[in-house]
Amino acid sequence: MEFQPQLTEQQGGVPQQFFPGFPGGGGGAGTERRLNQLERQMERLNRQVERLDRRVSRIERQLGYSRPDYYDLPDHSAYFG
Repeated sequence: MEFQPQLTEQQGGVPQQFFPGFPGGGGGAGTERRLNQLERQMERLNRQVERLDRRVSRIERQLGYSRPDYYDLPDHSAYFG
């Protein structure tokens, strides 16, 4: 038998709000809102990482330290597929 949240609720079972994002169940909008919230948070964190990376680069330049260029390493793709 396929799952029908509204049927479960009528029979006094588990309330609909425990199935967020279920088609036909309650809370679809909540899931969408949470997704948007997480996407904004990710963008904010990415900007923060970029800022920190620039800061680190600036400090490294001041100290005369240069990061190794990983792109200059030999090609090991034969070993790792």
